[in-house]
Amino acid sequence: MDTTTQKPLSIFFMNSVSEDSWGGGEKWMLTAAKGLRDRGHTIYFAGRRNSIFLANCAEAGFPVYPMNIKSDFGPVNIFKLAAFYRRNRIDVVIANFNKDVRLTGIARWLYPRPALLARSGLAILPNNWKYRLTYKRLVDGIITNTRAIKETYLRYQWLEEPFIRVIYNGIDTSVEIKVDREQLRQEFDLPEEGPVITSVGRLTPQKQQELFLEVAQNIHKEWPEAVFIIVGEGELRDNLKRYANELGVLDNLYMVGHQNDVNRFYAYSDIVLLTSEVEGLPNVVMEAMLAGKPVVAFDVGGIRELITSEKTGIIVPPNDIYLMTQRTLELLMRPDLRASIGKAAREYIKEHFSLDKMIRNLEIYLDEIITRRAAGK
Repeated sequence: MDTTTQKPLSIFFMNSVSEDSWGGGEKWMLTAAKGLRDRGHTIYFAGRRNSIFLANCAEAGFPVYPMNIKSDFGPVNIFKLAAFYRRNRIDVVIANFNKDVRLTGIARWLYPRPALLARSGLAILPNNWKYRLTYKRLVDGIITNTRAIKETYLRYQWLEEPFIRVIYNGIDTSVEIKVDREQLRQEFDLPEEGPVITSVGRLTPQKQQELFLEVAQNIHKEWPEAVFIIVGEGELRDNLKRYANELGVLDNLYMVGHQNDVNRFYAYSDIVLLTSEVEGLPNVVMEAMLAGKPVVAFDVGGIRELITSEKTGIIVPPNDIYLMTQRTLELLMRPDLRASIGKAAREYIKEHFSLDKMIRNLEIYLDEIITRRAAGK
């Protein structure tokens, strides 16, 4: 029986991410919005003026509302948001950061129609009285993408189990992931020989690409022809290049910047590494697995909810560069193992993490929240 929302909703996504940042939370919002729009809902986005986030949303055909966002309690923005809710008859607000929760939540005092959900792709909710007051007074529920984050929040003992809904990230499992290897080589001046090991993510402290470089140094000693690719852009680009030079791997390193079509780099790679300090349910791992590539990842966030056994990938303790090196070398020496892990990983993602499943679960949750508010619960 289809239990999804019976009527089209007016849904407002709020994300005050910095102007030059594009990461998993932003990708989730845009992906969710596209799926909800395809199912008949009306979608709006708000964010920082001149941000990559709003530019990508506008390019996808969504109405966007640029804002000058500074403090968490800016009265001008609060009144503007309340007016926007009223003008567009907003049913649900989905807020990204704690700042967004406060702005959209206080605006709802002026126009109380919408439900307010906080989306938590990382465990960004601190355990203190200020956030307890914010979430108990302003928010109707939390959407997170891992059981690990939900369990962390429940240990605070001031959030109840039904208040937090785990909705796994979804991925378009029908996409054909392929690459013109020669074209990619020419475009980025890549060498013709050597195994390819790749890291994908924003160049920020959270992603710890400096540890990727340290693993690269270790592998380079055993495989001098190995190629290391970093896909992503961010504040640490120059620092990482300097560190690669210090480690002696700069000549084998290719930093290709932000890429709209990251799938061709997965297809080109032999192994994908995840060296993050913290994660939720990382899109990088899902995408690499769908591409049929073995992943070696630190044991952070919801990694174990994606890689459930060594049949579908390899998990090592956080920041254990030595063990990550050893397991990567093992894969380099075993093409048969890379192939079997890649095949099993792709099948697992296709079965459990489809985009359609994510959108249906999100719709069901939105319907539950609206019904609960209508009943005064």
